[in-house]
Amino acid sequence: MIKLQLTDQNIFDIYEVLDDPTIDQRNKNKLLVIIMHHEGANNSFISSCMNLSANTVTNYIKLYRSGSIGELIENRYYCPSSSLEPFMQCIECSFKITPVQNAKDAVARIEKMTGFKLSESQVRRTMKKMGMSLRKCSSIPSKADPQLQFTFYCEHMKPRLEEASKGKRKVFFVDAAHFVLGAFLGMVWCFVRPFIKTSPGRQRYNVLGAVDSHSKEIISIKNTGYINALTVCELIEKIRTKYEEDSITLILDNARYQRCKAVMQRAEELNVELLFLPSYSPNLNLIERLWKLVKKRCLANRYYENFDKFKNAIDHCLEKLSNEDNAELASLLTLKFQFFQNHKT
Repeated sequence: MIKLQLTDQNIFDIYEVLDDPTIDQRNKNKLLVIIMHHEGANNSFISSCMNLSANTVTNYIKLYRSGSIGELIENRYYCPSSSLEPFMQCIECSFKITPVQNAKDAVARIEKMTGFKLSESQVRRTMKKMGMSLRKCSSIPSKADPQLQFTFYCEHMKPRLEEASKGKRKVFFVDAAHFVLGAFLGMVWCFVRPFIKTSPGRQRYNVLGAVDSHSKEIISIKNTGYINALTVCELIEKIRTKYEEDSITLILDNARYQRCKAVMQRAEELNVELLFLPSYSPNLNLIERLWKLVKKRCLANRYYENFDKFKNAIDHCLEKLSNEDNAELASLLTLKFQFFQNHKT
């Protein structure tokens, strides 16, 4: 049986390595085997305590005896390197500039760049190793200015939202939704493809809404004709009547019926501030998320046999969302806005 004779210096060196945070747990276990052996534990006991085979314990002791600590913790595992390794930086740069649609396209591009033809499964593993994943593309308006949006948020929206959080101001996000009687199709889990009836005609139910930035209160004006400047003035008056003494800011887009002389004059008379978003900035208007939720709740994959039932469903949904302590609404209408500084041009 092998018996090691360790000096005080040997023991000090082992404990110094054990305290090194860069040493992995496997190598620390090897050194613990040597310490336990030095303290008089037999190999079967060490094997049981460390969950190692008896041969592995013996081999650790032999390695330490033949070459001390360096020999024991040397990495003896074979780590093959990929033939693409010298090209990885170029491949990653290429994929960042122009993403690929599928693994087949990636195979062709890598072969063209490196001369190596990989299988599609190998390419998928390579892309995942680089941190890539399959993601659905999103669209942004081509005329949107991401930097202008961010500046507008920092200089105008954020200060007013901070005042609203302290109760010093009421901030409402304003926008109109035009619900057309028909089929709003969406995804469903099912066994066979369902077919949803759709009503003929182009009957529209217009809702000009305002949602409070913090309380999530919904105030709206509805009609079956058109949304125009008079409708916007009516909404401003309704909000001012409800909050007579508060400072009020309405955040809204640049629709003509909103950014017109009649609306701005009426807002000035009622001491209501109108804050117009930069052009093409639906991502900064909180109420856009509300309309998406309404469509999901009461319109998606549903058939209404007449216009009255269609209107009632929307009215009931908005009333329920406004009156209930709705967790889904609260989590959806958070004051976190998406910006597009890193969008692909």
